[in-house]
Amino acid sequence: MHMFDYPEDDCPWYYFDSSYKTLLGSCLILFGVFGVLLNGWLFATFVHSHLLIFKSHILVLNLCSVSLGRNLLGFPFSGTSALAKRWLFGSACCKLFAFLNQFLGIYQMYALFAIVLERYLQAKLYRKEKSLYIQLYWTLFGVCWFTSFVFATPPLFGYGIYSCDATGTSCTFLWPSLSSGIKHIGFSIPYVIVCGVIPVTAIFYYMGKAVRLEKIYYRSEHQKEQKRLTKSAHALCIATLALWVPSAVLAIWQWIPLVAYGYRPHVPPALALIAPIAAEAATSIPVLCYLICDERIRAALLGRMRKNYALLHPERAKLFNSA
Repeated sequence: MHMFDYPEDDCPWYYFDSSYKTLLGSCLILFGVFGVLLNGWLFATFVHSHLLIFKSHILVLNLCSVSLGRNLLGFPFSGTSALAKRWLFGSACCKLFAFLNQFLGIYQMYALFAIVLERYLQAKLYRKEKSLYIQLYWTLFGVCWFTSFVFATPPLFGYGIYSCDATGTSCTFLWPSLSSGIKHIGFSIPYVIVCGVIPVTAIFYYMGKAVRLEKIYYRSEHQKEQKRLTKSAHALCIATLALWVPSAVLAIWQWIPLVAYGYRPHVPPALALIAPIAAEAATSIPVLCYLICDERIRAALLGRMRKNYALLHPERAKLFNSA
């Protein structure tokens, strides 16, 4: 078994072959630029389009904004560092980068949960002939911000540590930290439960309940649009969570041997590469799902800043043009 014998506040040269790091940097930049273009496109559409009128679209914009933030934070730093074969921006910037990445990652998880919960509440209240108040949306934003801040801050004060990842070219929350001892365990267990187990379980639970209610009560054309929005939200949640699986496997790979046996093994190069690339690619999923599944958002994207819906079926274009 291999042991790491370096100070965890530093970024050492790892045993990864240079070609792996070149591939990592190239993929991060490619997916990062693609994500910026897609999320920037959706963000601009929300500013200009008259079609995005549902209150539910606020949560779509919320997820788009955090995805764009992860794009703009990620590849300019981690992608260029991977191409340079090492972290380029110093120890202080490493911690700041890791803190912001942790904050946005938790926020992204809870933004997904907020969308799914809102879809369920819409269907539940429609049955009772009620609608959601705007205060609910502000409450969901507040929960996302509060949870993200609470669980991104402790590593700055010794409960866990922000340091270089397994490739030595980016910075992240270190799973787990040899130097933090019991304080790390005390933070990591609630972190896994509150930021992983609970939201993922809740996402799939409310997905099932929303689908069941919509099948029973959504009949009109307006409600069919809501149903399409729900389908898009569920698709993007499943696809995003699937792309986060390699990061979860990477964390488990580092966590279990240290907790059980007291050593940290080297990470397989393939896993160390796939995890950050998949996480970067996940930021593009929301826009792609809305383009494929939601006709109103697709019409808004294709006709941004001009009433041009020629790429839609003529009857559908007339409906949106009069909306």
